[in-house]
Amino acid sequence: MIMGGNKNNNNNSSTQRFVLGIIGMISFGTFLVTALIFWLFFSALTAVFLPLTIVFALLFTMSGALLNSGLRRRNVINRLSRYMAELSVKNDVLSIDDMTAVTGFLPVQIKKDMRQLKRWDLSFDLYTDTGETTLMKGKGAYDQYLDTKRQREELAREEAERQRRMVNPETADFETFRNEGKTAVDRIHAANLMLPGDEISAELDELEKTMKRIFAHIENYPDKLPETRKLMNYHLPTTMKLIEKYCQYDTMEYQPDNVTAAKADIEKALTAANEAFANFLEGLYHEDTLDVTTDAEVLKKMFEKDGLTGKKFEI
Repeated sequence: MIMGGNKNNNNNSSTQRFVLGIIGMISFGTFLVTALIFWLFFSALTAVFLPLTIVFALLFTMSGALLNSGLRRRNVINRLSRYMAELSVKNDVLSIDDMTAVTGFLPVQIKKDMRQLKRWDLSFDLYTDTGETTLMKGKGAYDQYLDTKRQREELAREEAERQRRMVNPETADFETFRNEGKTAVDRIHAANLMLPGDEISAELDELEKTMKRIFAHIENYPDKLPETRKLMNYHLPTTMKLIEKYCQYDTMEYQPDNVTAAKADIEKALTAANEAFANFLEGLYHEDTLDVTTDAEVLKKMFEKDGLTGKKFEI
């Protein structure tokens, strides 16, 4: 919910209703009493004063309703002003339960006030979430809430779709591959952030890039998934085990010679792993490039056979 604008407009509206209601009740109340007196004491003029009495009674009732509306508006505006003040102290966001704690207004009253804010089109820059659990002040806070809400809904849709693929025999293997791939890349990245050494960091950078390319290629060509079975079941898990062991060694305050030697061996193993994974990636492209090369050669020979190469034509 959003209502932006000038607070004075809210006060003016409630004041006008309040003043008009009082004036109307005094004026029409006086006329009503006068009409009743004439109607009671001059029965001969009943045909004249009875309709007047009814009209003044209606106008008096309407004035009372207008006065009551002004009072209600003023009370709502005062409470909304209190909400605005508390939100300014609480970084523009506060749960309705917390607002109850600091103001003493019951949650049902706060929710009702926010609905009146929208219904009456009052000029307050106040918002609530769709579940009416949180109050927000300002469009910035509300936009941030909407962005977070959209992200959560998108994640929920993605998770629902992932669960659907996981139970589908035709897509379950591919979904498992995708999840394991993302986890591996995240773990490599996290390890790289932990390790300050330039050499090991360079190896992990290269490994992360290569693994991302492998997973992206399989995303585009899921029929090649069987080719990754050994990679995912042995090569990558063993590599990750070495990386995590290196992180464990690197955080040790005292590193004896055998630990230092083991770290050096792991660095050499990562260099070999990078070369192996790069070769694996190249192998994934081999069939595609072979087909392209074959098609290009066939096309060239067709041009030569038809006499369309090595010769200029006049048009």
